Amino acid sequence: MFNEQQEKLLKRVEELFLRLGIKSLTMDDVARELGISKKTLYQFVDNKDDLVLKVMERHIQEDCLQSEALRQESSDAIDEIFKVTSYNAVDLGRMKANVVYELQRYHPEAWAKIQSYNWKQLYSVVYENLVWGIQDDLYRTDFDANVIARLHIASMLGIFDENVFPRPEYDSRILFKEYMMHYLYGILSEKGRIVLKEKLENLQTT
Repeated sequence: MFNEQQEKLLKRVEELFLRLGIKSLTMDDVARELGISKKTLYQFVDNKDDLVLKVMERHIQEDCLQSEALRQESSDAIDEIFKVTSYNAVDLGRMKANVVYELQRYHPEAWAKIQSYNWKQLYSVVYENLVWGIQDDLYRTDFDANVIARLHIASMLGIFDENVFPRPEYDSRILFKEYMMHYLYGILSEKGRIVLKEKLENLQTT
């Protein structure tokens, strides 16, 4: 979708957004931080809305590839969740607290793109993990995977609701890790709990 030069530019802009927020950054700021002229920047994007949209599209593209890579590297469904949690915690650690709010408030088209991703591609990843865990007897068999996948995504989005978890009182990384453990314990079978206990013990000794 993007060439190599565009990928690098959008990745750097995303890092700026995560670190400094979106609303406060002008196109002048972006061009200066990237070390390019505004003319060069406007050869690629129409305006700031378009820039934010393209940054989100590149992020989604990368996330899809990363999700597939993490699944291929995982030994089982629980291992995949551990890998996904670690991967996402890095992004959350770099993210300025109000980035999600600014997307929702000031860039609705980009937010709609993220929401579409959440309820299509991300839903598929979560659903397939549930099916995998059930097949391997790591997860319970007495729940509806479709319902649990949707509840899971809705709950993760709730982490960013500052009416519930105001910043900086609540750290997004801690919230995410706490929620993921809560989610896991709700779906694990007895066999899955044994596997999880072993993974946690191994983490403590490494």
